[in-house]
Amino acid sequence: MTKKCLSMKEVTYEEYLKFIKEHKFVVIEDTKLEIGKNWKIKTLQPEKFELEATNVWSFPRRGDWATHYLNAKYRGNWAPQVARNLILRYSSEGDIILDPFVGSGTTLIEAKLLFRNAIGIDINIDAVMLTLDRLENILKKILRVGG
Repeated sequence: MTKKCLSMKEVTYEEYLKFIKEHKFVVIEDTKLEIGKNWKIKTLQPEKFELEATNVWSFPRRGDWATHYLNAKYRGNWAPQVARNLILRYSSEGDIILDPFVGSGTTLIEAKLLFRNAIGIDINIDAVMLTLDRLENILKKILRVGG
């Protein structure tokens, strides 16, 4: 029996555009998540955000700024406040953030909003396409409002 080896592959913007023309949603585990729409973005930044000052963090309400509200159904995602705190505490503008399990893109979204470069990796191509979809909408909003 021969094992099939999975190799890493960069997904180009053109491949993403082709994917969303052919797919209106992705299914991750048993959750159907829409892609390819112009999502409503109320605000790009959280209201009243404060960097956590202790080692006990509590976020009773999951952040819903940018496109985070769309990812609430994604199993295993984490509150964007966690990613935001870690990125602000341990990196500077222009640094590169690596997310080896990109999922729905929470960390990459926060990296982009905080002026960091980011690399996302996931074994599931649908997760990569979902992340690109969320980032695409944020970039459109940034370009419309001028930053």
